[in-house]
Amino acid sequence: MPNLTWMADVLRDAGLRVEEVDGWRSRGAGTMRDVRGVLLHHTVGPPTGNMPSLGALLRGTSRVPPPLANLGLARDGTWFTVSAGVANHAGDGAWPGLPTNNGNPHLIGVEAESTGEASGDWTAEQLESYPRGVAALLKHLDLPAERAIAHKEWALPKGRKIDPAGWPGDINGFRDSVRAYMEDDMPLSDQDIFRIWDFKAHELNNPETVHSAAVWLVGANMAAWQSAGAQKEIAGLRAAVEKLAEAVGAAQGVSADDLKKAISEAIAQSAPVAPGTGEG
Repeated sequence: MPNLTWMADVLRDAGLRVEEVDGWRSRGAGTMRDVRGVLLHHTVGPPTGNMPSLGALLRGTSRVPPPLANLGLARDGTWFTVSAGVANHAGDGAWPGLPTNNGNPHLIGVEAESTGEASGDWTAEQLESYPRGVAALLKHLDLPAERAIAHKEWALPKGRKIDPAGWPGDINGFRDSVRAYMEDDMPLSDQDIFRIWDFKAHELNNPETVHSAAVWLVGANMAAWQSAGAQKEIAGLRAAVEKLAEAVGAAQGVSADDLKKAISEAIAQSAPVAPGTGEG
C-alpha cells in the first residue's frame, strides 16, 4: 500500500479539524504496507497545552527514532498529520490477522494528548473526535470497528501498556462509538451541532456558508434519503435542520426562522431526489 497521504482529506470529510504538519506526506521510517487497523495510544504528555507532545512525536526519543505516530489528536479535537509513512509506535505485540512484533507497517498509530491517568483526563472534544476520526479512517480502509485496537491489547508482554487509559466504557465503549459513527447512527448532541456549525459556517450573512452547512446535513443523512423508509428518515433530517437552526440562532442572535428557510432552500437545491419519490 502506498503511504497514507489521504488521511487529511478523509478526516476533513468527516467534519473534523486537521492541521497538516510540514513534511508529513514524505515523513516516515519506511513505506506502509497493507493497513489492517488503527492502533490507539495516549501521549503521557504534559497536563496543559493543546498538543504539547507534537514535538516529541516528530523528534523521537533516545530509544525510539522518529516519527512516533502517524496522527496526533489534540485536546481541542484537532487532528495533526505527522507521518504518511511508517511510524514507530506499536512496539512488540500481537493481534489476530497481524504479524507478531511487526505492527508499524500495518497499523495507523494515533497518539491522543493525555496524561495517561487511569481515571482519564479526556476532553469533551476528544471524546467526540477520537472515535469519529478512527471511524473515518477504518471506513476508508474498508475495515470493521473491531480493527480499532488499543495499544494495551496489542502490546506484549500483556500488561506492559495501559493506553488509551480512562476511556469511558474502556476499549469496547470506544469501539461501540466507532461502530455507531461508521453506521451513521450516532445522534447529534447540542455540543456537536455548535462545533460542526463553527467549523462549517462562521458568517451567517453569507449564503455560501449556509449552503455549506446544508450540504453537510444532507451528506450526513444520505442513507436516509436512499432508504426504503425514506419519508420517515427525511422527517428526521428536517428535525435536524430545525435543531441546528434553533441552536445557532439562539447563540448568534439571528432569526431561527430565517435560518431554517435558507437551509431548507439550500437542501432543495443540493439534495438528490430519493429513489421512488423522484421526478421522472
